[in-house]
Amino acid sequence: MQRARWGLRLWHRGFGIGAGLWLLLLALTGTAIAFYDELDRALVPELRTIPGEFTALPRVDLALATAQVRHPGFVPRHIDLPNRPRDSIMIIGSENGQAAQLFSDPRDGAMLGLRSSGSFAFDRRHLMDTLYALHMDLLLGPTMAWVLGLVALLWAIDHVPAAILAIPRLARWWRALRVKPRGRRALYDRHRAPGLWLMPVTLMLAVSGLCLSWQEETRAVVSLVSPVSERLHYDFPDAPVPSRPIGVDRALARVRGAGVWRVDSVQILPAKAVYAVRAFDERDLDGIGRRWIYVAMADGRILAERHDNGSSAGDAFFAWQYPLHSGKALGLAGRALICIAGLVTASLCLTGIALLLLRTSR
Repeated sequence: MQRARWGLRLWHRGFGIGAGLWLLLLALTGTAIAFYDELDRALVPELRTIPGEFTALPRVDLALATAQVRHPGFVPRHIDLPNRPRDSIMIIGSENGQAAQLFSDPRDGAMLGLRSSGSFAFDRRHLMDTLYALHMDLLLGPTMAWVLGLVALLWAIDHVPAAILAIPRLARWWRALRVKPRGRRALYDRHRAPGLWLMPVTLMLAVSGLCLSWQEETRAVVSLVSPVSERLHYDFPDAPVPSRPIGVDRALARVRGAGVWRVDSVQILPAKAVYAVRAFDERDLDGIGRRWIYVAMADGRILAERHDNGSSAGDAFFAWQYPLHSGKALGLAGRALICIAGLVTASLCLTGIALLLLRTSR
């Protein structure tokens, strides 16, 4: 038994040394971006909001046309429509190969501003986008995203030795949940107890982070147990963009004519000559429209539709990963819990480093 505990302790310390700083960065950035929209609106109200309230249909085509005049090199990819009366239109795309976000007034399409995306900058205009990019891949691209997926996998595994080491005697498990304010064991208690309190939440964050970072790998594993469906446009044939596409406004009108009123966003898929309209639905697990409706650019025909929840247990498993990881599955309370879990995880990293330095200094 002692040899087994020694091995678990060696693993736990090794994980802390190898991944502690990465995990600390992920925890702190994740804490902030749990309230990304609220913080971003407060930091850049001139981009994210409009004066007064507007509840009519947004002028998307006019916004795209104005953006093309002001920024000829801007290529739109994703259009996030206003969900609140004072929200602006956010158009995500690229300008001359650089990722960018453009903001427009939904009333008349007037351009409110443009900011680069994925750059390392901490001014108020770029702060939240920088934190989001750091959380995704440290601004280092797909290879680092894969590395962070490995950190998530090791973190998920580490929950087992951490729990065993924290509770040496199962019959007295409650003692591991207490924190002594003073004494030699106070630092150890501050490392152990909060980790046990929120262990179900941090384990969920580790597993969901793994699924979001290693999407292809985790889908291949889950598909061994249950079928996993992909989004329908992945299988659409390639098609040229028509010389006179119907435009986003007409595509939205076509969707609304089919009985869908609340639309979350639109993805422009030029390689498929399709608009992918994302609509809100009672099956949604978070505050993002998960019902995909595909509209042909040529004539406005609805080609297909699908909800992210899918039809199998594998589909449902992956549909839950982002809502759980972001906390949005439980609304405001869920996001607050994610913030707390992030702060606790950061504290575990710091107290773990302090414990290691304390032991090595003896």
